[in-house]
Amino acid sequence: MSDQQPPQQASQQQQQKVRKHPFADWPTIKILTPPQGRYSPKVDEWCITYCSQSISGRVHGREPDCRSICIRKVFPHEVRNVIAFKRHEKADAEGNAKYPLPAEGQTANLPRLLGGRPDDSDSDDERPTAQSKPTTKFWEEGWYFWTGTGRQAARDKMNMMQLDLQKQQKYSNLRQEQRDLWQDYQESLRKGVDSNVLGGRMPGSVVVSSTADIERAKSLLIHLPPDLPPLWERINKLLAPSYRVLSIFRESVTSGEQRDFAVRVWEKAQTGEPFELARRTFSQTYERWKNKDAADEDDGKKGST
Repeated sequence: MSDQQPPQQASQQQQQKVRKHPFADWPTIKILTPPQGRYSPKVDEWCITYCSQSISGRVHGREPDCRSICIRKVFPHEVRNVIAFKRHEKADAEGNAKYPLPAEGQTANLPRLLGGRPDDSDSDDERPTAQSKPTTKFWEEGWYFWTGTGRQAARDKMNMMQLDLQKQQKYSNLRQEQRDLWQDYQESLRKGVDSNVLGGRMPGSVVVSSTADIERAKSLLIHLPPDLPPLWERINKLLAPSYRVLSIFRESVTSGEQRDFAVRVWEKAQTGEPFELARRTFSQTYERWKNKDAADEDDGKKGST
């Protein structure tokens, strides 16, 4: 009959069932290694944004008062070529990629307490030297702290969280071009040039809307731990006059000048000159005090008449 199978095929199926793994029906645990490098699921940035609004601000339609705080970890494959990732376009001989920090992370925009060196463009020296000009800072491996003020700063940060360092640099360059184009647009308005089209590049209305918000964004980016100025350097500057006085006093003691001065003072004290000097001082003070009272009485009589 057609329902019956050949004896050879039935024996093969029986052998396959016998060869089944003894623990095949048992619950098992599978260990999966997550991908590393640029495809790793690890979190590299944490952000908190909080906003507040007042009653008068809501009535007048003012921007909410927003604060943003972020912690960013830069992994090795983001700033240098590693074995599993060698796609940085601009890297030095050692494989380190040079991606400059955004404007809020450069030394010219950092406070001095955090290692910043503000640009002294208003100083008397119009020729900046290589030492006075701040150097460009680049992204490095490690932790970064970012803080921003305003709704626009939080929105820009969220946009940057979608991009890697290379794309962030391209995005920053594009925004800088928009700033330059906006300045050219303003200059053209002062000169009376056509304000609708600036060199055939972009309408002025688009430039205004894209760059006006950038100027309102205020943020700060520092590498952890920050490059703090040496503490002892500030203390030494504060105590420099005291060090100078103590050094002069020590030299006078070691040279014998203080001993000679003490001897002269003791010799003078044995004579009557100190007592004569004290008597003259008290007598002159009494005469000045008596003449002052007489002058006040004369002024009082003149005022009464």
